[in-house]
Amino acid sequence: MTEAARPIDDIMAADRVRRRVFLEWLLVAGLALATMLLLAGSGAADRADNLLYDALMARRPAAASPVVIVAIDEPSLQTLGRWPWPRRTHAALLRRLAAARPAAIGYDVLFVEPSDDDPDLAAALAQAGRVVLPMAFLLPGSNGAPFDADVPAPPLAAAARAVGHVDVAHDRDGIVRRVSLRGGSVSANWPAFAEQLHRIVRGRPSAAAARTTTEPLPAGRFALARPVLVPFAGPAGTHRQVSLADVLAGRVPPELLAGRVLLVGSTASGSGDQYPTPVGAMPGVEIQANMLDSLLRGEVILPMGRAASALATLLPLAVLLAGLLLLPPRLNVALGLGLIAGLLAASALLLRWAGLWLPPAAGLAGLALVYPLWGWRRLEAANAYMVRELTRLRAEPAAGLPDATPPVRRGWAGEAIAHQTDLLHLAIERVRSLRRFFADSLADLPDATLVLDLAGRVLVANKAAVGLFGDLAPATRLTDLIDRLAPGEAAGELDGRELVTLSGRVLVVRLVPLHDARDVAVGSIARLSDITALRLAARQRENTLQLLSHDMRSPQASILALLRHWPPSDAAVRDQIAGYAQRTLSLADGFVQLARAESAPTRFDLLDLVPLLDEAVDDQWVLAHAKGITLAVERGPEECLVCGDRALLGRMLVNLVGNAVKYSGAGTAVTCVLAIEPEAAVCRIADQGRGIAADDLPFIFKPFHRVVARGEEAVGGAGLGLAFVETVATRHGGSVSCVSQPGVGSTFTVRLPRPA
Repeated sequence: MTEAARPIDDIMAADRVRRRVFLEWLLVAGLALATMLLLAGSGAADRADNLLYDALMARRPAAASPVVIVAIDEPSLQTLGRWPWPRRTHAALLRRLAAARPAAIGYDVLFVEPSDDDPDLAAALAQAGRVVLPMAFLLPGSNGAPFDADVPAPPLAAAARAVGHVDVAHDRDGIVRRVSLRGGSVSANWPAFAEQLHRIVRGRPSAAAARTTTEPLPAGRFALARPVLVPFAGPAGTHRQVSLADVLAGRVPPELLAGRVLLVGSTASGSGDQYPTPVGAMPGVEIQANMLDSLLRGEVILPMGRAASALATLLPLAVLLAGLLLLPPRLNVALGLGLIAGLLAASALLLRWAGLWLPPAAGLAGLALVYPLWGWRRLEAANAYMVRELTRLRAEPAAGLPDATPPVRRGWAGEAIAHQTDLLHLAIERVRSLRRFFADSLADLPDATLVLDLAGRVLVANKAAVGLFGDLAPATRLTDLIDRLAPGEAAGELDGRELVTLSGRVLVVRLVPLHDARDVAVGSIARLSDITALRLAARQRENTLQLLSHDMRSPQASILALLRHWPPSDAAVRDQIAGYAQRTLSLADGFVQLARAESAPTRFDLLDLVPLLDEAVDDQWVLAHAKGITLAVERGPEECLVCGDRALLGRMLVNLVGNAVKYSGAGTAVTCVLAIEPEAAVCRIADQGRGIAADDLPFIFKPFHRVVARGEEAVGGAGLGLAFVETVATRHGGSVSCVSQPGVGSTFTVRLPRPA
């Protein structure tokens, strides 16, 4: 994989991890939601909810009760005889109770079958005036009816103030916690026994009945209105009880019963009217007493509706699922525990202060399931990513280092953890090796080298840098170090800057951006190279060029000037001396031009080659005219633009045209062509001269190489002109080439890049 492709692949791998994590999150969310709905819909969480409800109710403080139970207990059965008693006994009891002026009387005894004593009992009921009699539902009913109503005998039902059902609801665990405040069908239904007593005492329906019995009961089948939870005040015997036998015998003070709600019912252990409750076995009459207490105090507990309960349990789950995506793991643990505690606290507070029961078990199960399930799936995704990336790292070359790590081994029976451990170990070893390689390579570099962060602070320095700057304090900036060496030189762009230190050393600064594996800039590498020796050599080179261009040219020019006064009688000696001086002068000029083309800074300006070529042709016209050579220029009407140094390019064209004229015979032609190609400007100089042998073509651009054919007279020159042409073309990003055939001529082609 190339370095350019690796960041893209890393981004794609990161995207794959994000997509997988999101899909795993959706899976966890779906499983948690399905678990909650399954637990809530199937009732599998009811037992846990009931246990929690019972625990919370056990801590509910007891309150004074206006209810007194007139108990049909064992002493009463011993005194009055075996059950059932004659109804005249119940009539006598009612008269005793009515004389005490109670608030209401609930007579929890079924009088279904007619009796000869019914007129006496009906009269007692009418005399008491505020009596509620019970009825019960028989399921299924007779002759295909959905239910039968076990109501009191007609004379008794007519004499009683009201009739209410005493049915209680058993939860899945068989415990009685609920009572429905209305039951039956749309055509025949009865309020609950305790609800009827509440209406007599308070003169209105209870608030709980108003909230739970608003929906009509179905037609043609039996149904109970939404039940309410009974807040039991305590175990059996918590309510004040008096024995029925004591009341009949007058041993109970009337003041104890006055203004109270009296419930008459069986509490004897063998009566069969016993039910399991959260606080232990309890007779039905005492269940009714607890229910009546809660109705009178307005403290009936209402189970939350399905929609509200689902929302209250799903909301914490949604918060936790959002946290799993947005928060780090340590906060997710705190969030999960906080939501579990919050759901429990909300359920307890609603029960205590609002009389609402929020079953939390399904929500707690969802919250408890989400975190380990998410941890497992996230770990699985992270593990798969780690193994994939470690395998990729294993397959990549180790930055030129010899791979000395042992091969990856499998654990026993292909055990995955051992394989992953080996991959991680190899990755750590490779990182350590690369770190050592980097540290050793950096430390031994001859130039002062610094690794910088994005703010330009020094992170790592090699030995040469410590030798140059001394001990480096942490977080020292490169600009501060440079200002210490060369005051005032740290401002502006540093890359490529030459610094002259206080000691006279010349340093060049190079800055290279530093990127991580994702191609994100993380800093830079700074190198300070000591080029003092190079600058000294450049100065000596300039001095040498000065010597050649001035001190050596000046005497030759003086010799040529003096030769004008040479006696005409000795013209041969004069011409010979002039030739030597001219050759020396030409050699010095060619060497200086070549040296400056190779080393002098090149100034790049936007130029048109057309006038430069015209000037070169004009420069050589006199020599061409003297030899009878025709100079022709072929070009298009448009400009031929390039970027370059005007002086160097002009001299290059003069050399090419001059060579063509110099090496061409009389009566021939030299053609100069300018053309524009898509990527380059092209100049071709074609002559009809001697041509160049194939053996000489590879060397014609070498300095001091001159081409002289056998049997031909040498043409003056030092062999530096074509070397100058190649140097100029190369420095301008172009090229020069030659095609030649001896006896036919040569064509030199220069290609220069066109400006952007």
